[in-house]
Amino acid sequence: MGEEELALYRRWRPQRFSEVVGQGLVVETLRRAVAQGRLAHAYLFAGQRGVGKTTVARILARAANCLSPQEGEPCNACENCRRILAGKSLDLVEIDGASNRGIDQIRRLREEVNYVPAGARYKVYIIDEVHMLTNEAFNALLKTLEEPPPHVIFIFATTEPHKVPPTILSRCQVFEFRPIPEELIAEKLIDIAKAEGIDLEKGAAALIARRAEGSLRDAEVLLEQLSQGGPIREEKVVDLLGIPPREELDTFLDALKGKDAADALGVMRRNLARGRDLGLFLEEAALRARDRILEGEKDVLDLARKLFAWRAEIPKAISPRLHLELEILTHCGVPPRPSREAALSSRASTDNPVGITSEAPDISALPQEGSNSPREKTPPEERDTGCPVEEKKPPKGPEAKGLFEGEESTEPEVRETHFPSPDEFASPWDELIAAALGERVSVAAFLLPAEAEFRDGILTVRLPEGFRFHYEMLKDVEVRRYVEDLAHRFFRPLLSVRIEYEGEERRKLSLEEGAELLARYLEGRVVREEQ
Repeated sequence: MGEEELALYRRWRPQRFSEVVGQGLVVETLRRAVAQGRLAHAYLFAGQRGVGKTTVARILARAANCLSPQEGEPCNACENCRRILAGKSLDLVEIDGASNRGIDQIRRLREEVNYVPAGARYKVYIIDEVHMLTNEAFNALLKTLEEPPPHVIFIFATTEPHKVPPTILSRCQVFEFRPIPEELIAEKLIDIAKAEGIDLEKGAAALIARRAEGSLRDAEVLLEQLSQGGPIREEKVVDLLGIPPREELDTFLDALKGKDAADALGVMRRNLARGRDLGLFLEEAALRARDRILEGEKDVLDLARKLFAWRAEIPKAISPRLHLELEILTHCGVPPRPSREAALSSRASTDNPVGITSEAPDISALPQEGSNSPREKTPPEERDTGCPVEEKKPPKGPEAKGLFEGEESTEPEVRETHFPSPDEFASPWDELIAAALGERVSVAAFLLPAEAEFRDGILTVRLPEGFRFHYEMLKDVEVRRYVEDLAHRFFRPLLSVRIEYEGEERRKLSLEEGAELLARYLEGRVVREEQ
């Protein structure tokens, strides 16, 4: 394959220690070790993807075998360097730890290391993703690492060094490859673009570098992808990578800052409708908040912390979108079901089912204390109370005189236990959801799709079909106990809580009912066998 047919990141792979970006301390230490002839028998390179671990391992293999090294740098012109560059050297063995992770492969390697190099000074083994080896494979490798042949160098590369056994780590020189700073990535992209004839805007390079998250290889892949469609402008990068525009982020932050849930939810939903990732949206919002803090806007510091916390919770959420909506509502102090509460308050102001009026009662016509004059009676149809009034007959007997003359009754008032009607449970249910939002957001997420019915002291929480998972979670003993405790706070008197799933009710069809339905569909009749 010609060089022009290679991917951009392969064409621009560093060939010397001095060309490696962002790993100055690592490459300088290795270069000096080569120059002084003090190479170790085993190295472990640890770091995230795309930061140069395998690249530096190959440079080290060439430098160790170079016939005319220049201050620790490989010349890339001698026979050994050219063979390694062309991938034809028998003395450089690259092994993928993910696909050669068993003890049998390591046993074969132990046998091979005893053979002297074919033409180079050292036989170099590069094992990538070494943490994928099994424990048995590591144990088999341990003896070789402890007493290696003098002509062998092991270079291990891993993204998860914590999975490598300590017995292996203690026998290696460990080098930590750090994420490459965004500024260095952007500068490298601009240099590559100039050499490749790509029209790259500086702001676009900065966006690509930020999206690469410390990986130069990822940035080079994105640059090649974007270069297929002509000049690379900032707007193009924003559109392709799904990065929200700065104006949208500022609107979102201002809405959260002003406790405006409607605007905040609107911005979030618009971005999701355009196919943007929810985690990326939160991350960009948090980064924009950071930029505003650096510009002197100190009052968004707490908001930035909250956004980063929300971002961290997204991967663990059952429904990321619902989780974020609940977090926004909680932050803005908005009840979770405003539409039902609005309907309830509207019904209370118009129908007035409990007889509450907005105007204070006129007490001037009431008899004064100790007065013997009877109260002036007004027919029920002439009173303007704002609600239907039942005509009550005055009490008969000796009790009537005291009651109508302002005398205090000696009989204790007996009140009937009141069970709220179905129309009266909306507000307590919303208060229950709001309380769950403040205490346990996940339980609130399970309760939100449910319909509630409170009758005769029994609260029935019914999950519609399609929410089987929510139903199963609410049936959990600990979650159910919490829901019952919540219900006792807002529904009184409460005897019990039932949790139902509509899908189950629809499946509970008796044999006779099923037969009747089938017969009706086939325009037939059910013939029952007589006993």
